[in-house]
Amino acid sequence: MANIVVVLLQMLLGLKVLSIPTLAVFLSIDCGSSDSFTAANNITWVGDDLYIKGGESQTVQSADNSSSVARQYTTRRVFPTRKKNCYSIGDVGKGERVFLRAYFYYGSCNNNETSSSPTFDLQFDGNHWTSVGGCITDPFYYEVIYLTKFDAVSLCVAQTDPDHIPFISAIQVISLDVGMYSKVDSTYPLFMRRRANYGGDKFVRYPDDKFDRIWRAFPGNSDLVAIKNYSQVIVADLPNKPPESVLQTAIKSSNLSAPGIGILIPSWFYVGDKDEITLYTIFYFSELEQLNSSEQRSFTLYLNKINISDPITPPYGTALEFDLTTNVSYADQENARYRLIPPSGSTLPSIVNAMEIFQIGHILTDGTNDNHVKALSVLQKAFVQLQSWSGDPCLPNGFPWEWVECTNDSVTPQIMSLNLSNYGLQGSLPDFSALDTLQMIDLSNNNLSGEIPSFLGNFPSLNMLNLANNSFGGLIPSSLTNNCNLKLVYSGNPNLCAPNQSSCVNNGTSISSASTSKNLGTTIGIVILVLVLVSF
Repeated sequence: MANIVVVLLQMLLGLKVLSIPTLAVFLSIDCGSSDSFTAANNITWVGDDLYIKGGESQTVQSADNSSSVARQYTTRRVFPTRKKNCYSIGDVGKGERVFLRAYFYYGSCNNNETSSSPTFDLQFDGNHWTSVGGCITDPFYYEVIYLTKFDAVSLCVAQTDPDHIPFISAIQVISLDVGMYSKVDSTYPLFMRRRANYGGDKFVRYPDDKFDRIWRAFPGNSDLVAIKNYSQVIVADLPNKPPESVLQTAIKSSNLSAPGIGILIPSWFYVGDKDEITLYTIFYFSELEQLNSSEQRSFTLYLNKINISDPITPPYGTALEFDLTTNVSYADQENARYRLIPPSGSTLPSIVNAMEIFQIGHILTDGTNDNHVKALSVLQKAFVQLQSWSGDPCLPNGFPWEWVECTNDSVTPQIMSLNLSNYGLQGSLPDFSALDTLQMIDLSNNNLSGEIPSFLGNFPSLNMLNLANNSFGGLIPSSLTNNCNLKLVYSGNPNLCAPNQSSCVNNGTSISSASTSKNLGTTIGIVILVLVLVSF
């Protein structure tokens, strides 16, 4: 009996372990720095050396001279070379819901330091995020929440103007608890547009918010007054786990003849040829005033004068979330707003404690063909010269790695060409035969050695193979020389044995496989003719 109890206990513990995310991450990266430090709010920032191999570290002079700028803004990493440069953050596991934030600080826009006000693209996991640009003298950031599809998170900055140099100041990657922001299909990202702490007089973030979400303070104005009650508010059962402090403050209308609250929806990203975007909004409500039996507070939610909710009554001592998904047209962008309007039976004005607004993005990409990504990884492990490339090798479209060409497929692209001429590669070739859609391989002008591997003749669509000016030796595989559809160039390999040579010494021939096959066929034909004549 005791053994049965032990087994049952082990099974229960196993189920409990399985219900916990495989990897919890709270990572804050100070880009351009090699040092670690702990900020005043107890967040530890680490240098970025482990997460990026390209770019240059740069000190932001205007940040050094300002005591109001946080330390993580005093350095940045700039990328004067390559069209796309990516951070690879392997601390995060596949299937984690993460909160990703990218910070930027130009410094002054009126000095030589940032006079060009660079404009560039921001990307994550092969997806377009936004365009960064304009002269903003204060630090700013972008946030996205999504479910990871890969074993690492990649965050990339991509050059869109040859005169503008991309940069980044800091990055945060934070795992979210199971169930948070899960009412939106997990195949779509959530781009944060606003997160408000109504009635508060300061920003709320870590440690009050254990996920370090930044709740911007909105203390009220002449029309909307702040109310506060610092008694305990029970928030443990709310799916998105807001910090208690943002539910201890609120705003309400100061005008009893107009007791509603209007909330302007912030501007959003343009998303291609659609004429509307989809918003995911979460309102947080908690009653902060003890009401007597004659008082009642309730209200309904409107979007652009259209009623979109049943009456909402904030609870006292606890809180509720009200979330909704709405479509808003671009034509309404200037005037789009939510309104909280009390019905005729309510004796008190509307209140709101906190709010989050997200724009739902395009469906997340599945990334470049997984077998092709693994094959490129084999090449990177073999050649140190290739190891500074990270992120998706093909996506977003228009931003592939410099040494690959891809199919024009935004869902699951494949590798068509390897362009590795003059990359300083040394040693023998590893097996990258999983790149089964290759049409062209250029490995010329390196210092590759050993025999030419036979798998190079097995690519069904390969029509060009350039091995010129290396140190290959031995016999050329017949799978290459007998391929009439392949142009093979191998000049400049003195120890390589051509198909029509009996000796492999001092050969510098450059031919195509088609001509080799033709010559070989001619030779065989002559031999047969001679044999026939002799027989007569």
